Amino acid sequence: MSWQLFTAISVLALSSSVLLQRVLLHGDKINPFAYAVTFQGIVGILLTIFALAYGLKLPGIENVWLPAVISIIAFGVGHIMYAKTLQSVEASAFSVLFATQAVWIMLVGILLFSESLTVLQVIGTLLIFGSVGLLVKNIRALTLDKGTMYGLLTGLIFGVAIVSWSYAGRYTDGLSWAAVSFIGTSLISFLVRPGSFRKMAPLFRGKLLLKLLLLGVFYGIGSLTMLFAYKEGTFSIVTPLRQTSIIVTTLLALIFLAKERNRIGIKLLAAIVCFIGVLLIVV
Repeated sequence: MSWQLFTAISVLALSSSVLLQRVLLHGDKINPFAYAVTFQGIVGILLTIFALAYGLKLPGIENVWLPAVISIIAFGVGHIMYAKTLQSVEASAFSVLFATQAVWIMLVGILLFSESLTVLQVIGTLLIFGSVGLLVKNIRALTLDKGTMYGLLTGLIFGVAIVSWSYAGRYTDGLSWAAVSFIGTSLISFLVRPGSFRKMAPLFRGKLLLKLLLLGVFYGIGSLTMLFAYKEGTFSIVTPLRQTSIIVTTLLALIFLAKERNRIGIKLLAAIVCFIGVLLIVV
């Protein structure tokens, strides 16, 4: 398959996974700590099976152990915040809040890799946070809006995690690293709240387990195709195209989640403004 098709599949799969997670976390009232441990573990097992088929190997990982450890810790904490955010905000709003990670990725690049800051990136940053402001029902109550603050913190943590994860992945086998990192993320999430073990039992029963397995497949496919898209295509082209997930997630949420069909004009405007802002940063 071409990198264009890999990118399209990744966008659709990961956008769909956001909707599935919103339904699970908000509708089924799942404990976010137990969810983070279980979900990441399921994805890690699925990716490990796939990696074993091609030969599980991590050559050179010892040379990038520090960013590898940072990424696993950040993803472990980040996925807990990810779950808490989706419990509090709608999927259509989450896609915009989560996109703030582009700002933090840019800043980490400037601070650690001496990358330059352009006028377009400054404008893009302002547009992204402006789109977040559009989603706040009462802008004066921003500091009291728990869901918005969770979303912004999730974007920050994932920004650090993605930079570290990508850097480590450059110097070892990408597929094996993805599998191992998901397993490691699950373990970190468990260590953050060991007591979550007692709340995991309901996740392995009946319809909840089927939903988690379906979600794991979607998320695993999205992650793998993203990995292959970056391998077959160029970072400068694939990254902007992946940002279409901001709009795709918003549209899917408005179509399939009836309870989110409110403030439609504002949500679409926020998604478009955010999309433009991210493009200005990554292009």
